[in-house]
Amino acid sequence: MEAIVALSTPVGRSAVAVIRMSGDNCIQIAQKFFKPFPKAANLLKVGRLSTQSFDEQAMCVYFNAPHSYTGEDMVEFHCHGGVAISSAVIETCLKNGARMAQNGEFSKRAFINGKQNLTNAEGIIEMIDAETNACVRAGVNLLENKLGSTTVAIQDELTDVIGQTEVALDYPEEDLELPTLQQTQVRLQQSIDKIDKLLATVQEGKILKYGINVAIIGEPNVGKSSLLNAFLNTDRAIVSDIAGTTRDVLTETIVYKDVKFNFVDTAGIRETSNPIEAEGIKRANKAIEQADVVLFVVDDQYNTESFKCNTKVVKVFNKCDTYTTPVEETDSQIAISAKYNQGVERLKQKIYDMFSVGQIDLSQVILTNARHVDCLQKAKGALEEAYQSSLCDTLDCVAVKLKEAWDYLGEVTGTSASEEIINRIYSKFCLGK
Repeated sequence: MEAIVALSTPVGRSAVAVIRMSGDNCIQIAQKFFKPFPKAANLLKVGRLSTQSFDEQAMCVYFNAPHSYTGEDMVEFHCHGGVAISSAVIETCLKNGARMAQNGEFSKRAFINGKQNLTNAEGIIEMIDAETNACVRAGVNLLENKLGSTTVAIQDELTDVIGQTEVALDYPEEDLELPTLQQTQVRLQQSIDKIDKLLATVQEGKILKYGINVAIIGEPNVGKSSLLNAFLNTDRAIVSDIAGTTRDVLTETIVYKDVKFNFVDTAGIRETSNPIEAEGIKRANKAIEQADVVLFVVDDQYNTESFKCNTKVVKVFNKCDTYTTPVEETDSQIAISAKYNQGVERLKQKIYDMFSVGQIDLSQVILTNARHVDCLQKAKGALEEAYQSSLCDTLDCVAVKLKEAWDYLGEVTGTSASEEIINRIYSKFCLGK
C-alpha cells in the first residue's frame, strides 16, 4: 500500500515530536533525507534530517514488515518538538512520495494486515479517552483481546453446531451419528448463557466509562448549591438567602475513588408563575429522569416527606449543625452540613456503595462500548429464536438463525463487520494513530 505519513504526538510545543510513516517505499523515502540511515531494523539512530528549509539533528528507527504496528514497513522520526519542525519533516516526506494519512489509518492498516481486530482498536480508543484508572483498565482488557477471545470461543461453538445441522440437512438419507435435538438445545442454551454473562456487566461498564449521574434536588433555599460547592470544594454555584437563585442546571464532575460523579445542581422545585424559574424547574425534572441517583435535600430535621421517582433516592438532611436532636441515618438518608462540610465525605461514600463500585472485578471483561452491547444483544436474540425453532420448526429455520447469531458475534471482532462499521470505528482515532 502507498506510504502514508502523520504526526503521532500532539501538535504544539514539546520536547520531542514523533512523525510516523508506513507503507510501500517508506524506508526508501526516509533514506533520501535522513543520514546516516539505521543499518538494522528496530534500532534508534541519531543522524541529520534534511528538509527544504533547514537541517535537523534527529533520531530515526525503522521496522520491517510484518513486525510493526501496521504490519507494513514503518519509519519513525523523533525530532525536536515544535510546529515548524514537525511540519517541515512531514512536508519533506510528502514531496518524496508519501501522502498524508487519514484519521486512524495506521490502526486501520493494522486491522487489514491482521495485527489487531476491532475490539483491540476500540480498546485503544477507550484507553485514550479514559478519565479514570478504572476505565483505562477496562480498555486494557479490550486491547488484550479478552472480549474478542470470549466472542470467538462462542463463535467456534456455533460453527460446530452449524456444521452438524447442515450435514443433517444435506445428507438426511445417510446413517450418520449426529447429536440429538436435545443435545443441540443444551449447546444453544450454553451459548446464550455465555452472552448473558457478558451483558450482565453493562451497568458496571456504564459506571466505569461515564460515571454516576447525581441530581441534587429540593425546595428553594435548602442548601442544594451549597452542597454542590462542598462536593467540589470550591465556590462553583452562587449561594444566596434569596429563594430561586438557581434558575438553570449546573453540571460539574469530580473523581471519587476512581469513579466519576457527575453532579447536577437544579432549580428549587416549587409552584411559580415566573416563566424563567418555571423553565429551570422543567430542566430540574429532566435531570431527575437522567439521574442514576437523586439527592433529595431538606433542611428540617422533622421533615417526613419522601421523593418518588424511578431511580435511587437518598434523603439528605442538610444544616444538621442547627438541629436540636440527631437524625437517624439509614441506607437511604443521611444528615450533613454543607456549609461546614460535615458528613459530605460520608455522603460520597454512600453514593459509591449504592452502586457496588468497589466490587467490580476489573480483571474480567466489562462491556463499556455500546456497539458491542448491540451486537451481543442481537446475537442472543438470534440464538433464542434458533432455540424456539428447534422446539417446533424445521431444521433449516434453526440453521438460518444460527448463522445470523454467528454473524452478529463476528461484528464484535470484525470478522463479519461491514466496511462502513470499520471505517466509522477508525475515524474516531486521532491523526497519526
